[in-house]
This record gives sequence, structure tokens and C-alpha cells, in this order.
Amino acid sequence: SPPSCRVGDSCMRIHPVPSPNAVGSGNAQLYVEIGSRETQFGGSKTADASGLGGGLNNMLMNVAQLLHDSCGGGRHGNTTLVLPQLTSGWRFFKASQPGSRIKESVEFGDVFDAAAFAQRVAPCRVAEVAPVGVAVQEAAVVGINRQWPYEAWLPLVYGALAPSRKLQPAVAQMVRRAAAGGGPRWAAVHLRIERDWWVISGFCTARRFPHRRCYPPSEVASLTAASRLRRNVSGVVLIYAADNVARSGPEVRPEQFGARVLSLPSAPESMAYTLRTAAEFFTAAAAPGGFYGNSFSTFSAGVALHRKFARGSAAAAPRAAYAYDCQPALVRGMRSSELFRTVSAARCAAAAGGVAAARSTDAARGKGVRSGLSHGR
Repeated sequence: SPPSCRVGDSCMRIHPVPSPNAVGSGNAQLYVEIGSRETQFGGSKTADASGLGGGLNNMLMNVAQLLHDSCGGGRHGNTTLVLPQLTSGWRFFKASQPGSRIKESVEFGDVFDAAAFAQRVAPCRVAEVAPVGVAVQEAAVVGINRQWPYEAWLPLVYGALAPSRKLQPAVAQMVRRAAAGGGPRWAAVHLRIERDWWVISGFCTARRFPHRRCYPPSEVASLTAASRLRRNVSGVVLIYAADNVARSGPEVRPEQFGARVLSLPSAPESMAYTLRTAAEFFTAAAAPGGFYGNSFSTFSAGVALHRKFARGSAAAAPRAAYAYDCQPALVRGMRSSELFRTVSAARCAAAAGGVAAARSTDAARGKGVRSGLSHGR
């Protein structure tokens, strides 16, 4: 359950403003929903009408904040959060890619099982739509930065996630493909090498940050090798968007990860980027041999959270998760090293494999490997 607000605590309460969508008045039940908001992408501001923007896991962090505000640890029991729409993620595609034309927002229930989510976040209350005749007011979305104070609500949100009926076939296909190609103890390795991370964001500029944030696949293979051997991993599934890697990005050589290595099947061109990312998210969360991620990536941190706190049928899934970069990093305002500790992923893959993280960091810096952070996956 979320933390309770007690006398003397610094607890945020919801401060709704009048909404043009408000209907009815004086009703005992109050519904809150977000209005249009501005999101930052690539240096320019864009408006997402009545929906969240950014990458999938950034939007889930927004949901955690909205739950805090509308629920407040039970202090606002008559307040129900209307689950927000999510961006399709069309901006993560190149203009020439069909996915860039899928601009209509997607419903929360198109991506996640909304009914299961509602049950699992109880006693907090959520709904897909506000019934006719109830008071509806707007809730503000707080920007994610270094002062973002809602980490304690992430286990509740990630533990409540399950794929929607619409998404289940894609997840099942990916898991079957992973087991067929990777064997009974396949592990998922997240390579954060897409162009929004490696090129566009500018976060990969050398010496811009005190800790490395970009790891080429060859180094990830080396850092995780001993850990994968010790865990008797039968094969590796590489998680990354191959069609969104820049030509100037790092080379992916699957053989460096072993004999049984594969990437996930390509998603249909008609599938929105957010749905595709969610399918890969649930596939990575199901890996029986373990999950290896980058602690600066919200995708990696989100998978680790879900593996630890999942409820329902996913609760029995394997939970081991490792950060191969071993850095005391900040992920959009949260200390991801602490986050990984929270989800039993404290053992970094490098240390577990007998490779000194500091030594590999110094060597990489000497070779000019760039570093960066992204809001995408």
C-alpha cells in the first residue's frame, strides 16, 4: 500500500482547478483527470490534449504522481483518478516510418489491463472514464526532475500492470519466440542504443556527466558474461528498437553474447510505438534467466520494478534483475541505484562477473565512449 500521510509529514494534496469538462455539482464523488499539457521533446514544446507524453515509463511515473495526488494514502477516499490517455509515441519514429503517422493517443486500457490495474491499486480508486453526472476537475501533472518526490509510489503502479487483451497476443508471440530461440533459461538484455538516446538527446556527449550512460553492445556482452554463465543462462534475447538505431550508432554483433542470441520479432508497422514498447516490456519481465539493464534507463528500471512487485499471474515469474553499468545514476529525478536495490537488483552484473566497473569505466572513457540519458524507452 502507498505510504500514509500522518501529522507532521510533508504530504501533497490535490489542488484541482475548474475544468471545462466538469459536469454536475455537489456530488459526493469527485473525479479528477488531467487536462491538456505541454511536454518537452527534442528541445521543443508540444501539446498532448488530455493525455500524457514522453516514453512509456515516463508516463507510468506520471501515473504514480497522479495516484499520489488523488489517493494520498487513503486521505482522499472519495477521489477517483480518471486514467489518462497515453501518447502513441509517434515522435520516436523517423518521418519516413509508418509509425510516425499514428498520432492519435491510445487509451490506458489499450496498453494495460485497466480492470486488473484498478483492483491492484486499491484502496486507491481509478476509472477509465468519469460517469455522466459526476463532478470532474483537472489534476496537474508534475514535471519529472531531480526533485521528483514520488518514488515510493512506483512499486504500487508497476506491481499493478498487466498487458491488455489487445496487447496479449504480441507479448505471447514474443515470449514464444524467445523460448524457442533462447532455450528454457533465456535472459533479456536491454541495449539502450536507439538514436534518441545515443544521438538526438545530446546526453551522450563525452564528459558532460560524471557517470557514463552509454554502453556499446560489445561492452554489455563482456560485463554480463560471467553473471550469465553463473546463472546458467541458455540464451540471450536482445531488447532494443533495431529500426531506431542511427547509422552512427554502435554496432550490434549478436555472437558476442553467445551461441543462442536473438532479437524480438519486428512489430507490425501498424502498431503504435507505445504499444510496441509495452510488448517488449512484458517480454523482458518474463525472462526466466534474468534481466540485465542500464540503470539510467526508465525502461530498465521499470522492468526491474515489475519483476519484483508484480501481482496476479505474473507474481510467480522469475525476478532476478541486474544493472550492468553499476553507476549511482539519476533516472529522471530518482536514484536508480537505490531503485534497483529496492527491486533486489543491487548486484551489478559487472561486479557479479568479476569485472571492476570502475576499471571498465576508465577504459571506456579513454576510448572516447560517449554517455547519455533519455526519456524514451
